[in-house]
Amino acid sequence: MSSGSAAAIGKKGIRAIIEEAYPGAKITEIGKEKYRDKKVYDVDFKHDGKKLETTISLEGEIIKVGTDDEDLFCAQ
Repeated sequence: MSSGSAAAIGKKGIRAIIEEAYPGAKITEIGKEKYRDKKVYDVDFKHDGKKLETTISLEGEIIKVGTDDEDLFCAQ
């Protein structure tokens, strides 16, 4: 039953990741997309008056984050 990779997190886990990284953030949209041929979550949220967007792996790693409608920058 093991596929050799970590279990994918759900939307509840995504909300917890955003809240931990950006306390008080308000998530406006969560969707799944492809990034570099891998499925990821694309999350739009508001924090400190800014509209932000992030890409999070199905394993829960923040890959990129930036302002909405701009190029995302690496989170690391």
